[in-house]
Amino acid sequence: MNISNQTNICQNIDLIFDTSSKCFNDISPPNITDCDLMIVIYRLILIDCYIERLFFPTAATLIVIGTILNLFSLFCFLKINKRNSQNVYLSVLALGDTLNLHVNFTIPILRQIDIIDDYFHNSSILCRINGFLTEFFLIFPTWIVVLLTFERLICVLRPLKCHSLYTHKRAKISIFILILIVICLCIYRFFDLKGIDQGSVFSIVACDGYTYKTLIIIRHLNLIIWAILPECLTLIMNLIIIYNIKLATQNFQPFYSQARQAKFNQATKTVLLISILFLIFHTPTGIMIGLNLIYATKERTIGLTIILVSRKLTVILYEISLCCKFFIYNQTFRNFKDIFYTSVSRFTRHTNSAKLGRPRSPRNHARYHLTKSFQSGQIKSNTIYRAKETDLLVHQQRKDSFITITSISRASRDQQQQQRQPFTFKMMNNNDSFKITLPQTPILLRRYTADTRMAISNNNS
Repeated sequence: MNISNQTNICQNIDLIFDTSSKCFNDISPPNITDCDLMIVIYRLILIDCYIERLFFPTAATLIVIGTILNLFSLFCFLKINKRNSQNVYLSVLALGDTLNLHVNFTIPILRQIDIIDDYFHNSSILCRINGFLTEFFLIFPTWIVVLLTFERLICVLRPLKCHSLYTHKRAKISIFILILIVICLCIYRFFDLKGIDQGSVFSIVACDGYTYKTLIIIRHLNLIIWAILPECLTLIMNLIIIYNIKLATQNFQPFYSQARQAKFNQATKTVLLISILFLIFHTPTGIMIGLNLIYATKERTIGLTIILVSRKLTVILYEISLCCKFFIYNQTFRNFKDIFYTSVSRFTRHTNSAKLGRPRSPRNHARYHLTKSFQSGQIKSNTIYRAKETDLLVHQQRKDSFITITSISRASRDQQQQQRQPFTFKMMNNNDSFKITLPQTPILLRRYTADTRMAISNNNS
């Protein structure tokens, strides 16, 4: 229904219609007789129309950028292979943010195509699965941030017990329990096709289905669990961490080295930045969705129109929070830049010997530790044959150096040890690894033996 054909009570409304008539198609007229109030509503609708023209290209661009950065973050955490709980949480968070982008942003954008949208409306199973995944990936990554913050809070308050309380295995168990809890919270979407995403910002309607009153309570409970409770818990824990971080660092000093303190500060800084990003960009989205569910009515009012206009901006903020955690990791983790440069060089077929945190295979790892050589200022692996050849030369030198004539007295042997010259170890700056250059031992031994015999004969005479 076109509003311009039914609304003629205000003279200025025609000017708004002439500005962009397409923005008012398929919008029911508000049941309002106040001319000034109606003009405000129509202007808000016009603003929403202009925002929508930039909304979809921006959302699609952020999906591509976020997918690349999150997958690269996951690759870096797997490459670093740290055996601690924080690495597990951050790896799962990167994967969860990637899936969240595609489930809650890519699918709604694709549903702008009528053919794809018809599949969802005609297939009840597909629509139910999509609703379940939508709500699951809204709640699950949010509580990963809560678990990550809680783990860092325990490390700040109980630093000596942190590594025993939060291990690699316990982090996996915590994530598995969280998955089961979130599944139980979202299972109602298989029976109720309308969830906390029913007022979709992408202008798509939920699948048709009957809504039970008991399921409405679960929907509002999930809204609190997703949009209100995590923000409150994260804010409280961050304030406690900030308050105790200086004292906790001082308590670490008598028991931990400076390297361990730097690692502790790096982990705490990472969690604080992620939590601040979560609070700033996630909270407005939760508030707007909550207001939309509470005050949603069939009649279009000023408050509801403001909420619908603001939701597009807050959803973009929420999408940015899912994309830009990579830059936090890049600033707080030392290995990220090395891995980035090495990966780029390998992708462009350039050689780079930056170490990525673990060997590619046990065979390469053993060969790296057996022998080393220096070539062009870089450390490279050498063959076992050259190492054995070097050991043979050293062993032969020691054997020749300790061969003495049994008829020589103890004083002569002491004099021989004083005159013995140490062998020299020279690094050759070529491609043939290293060489050991030894003095001319046989000539020295013959000269020494002749001098000793002359001295003995003179003493006897």
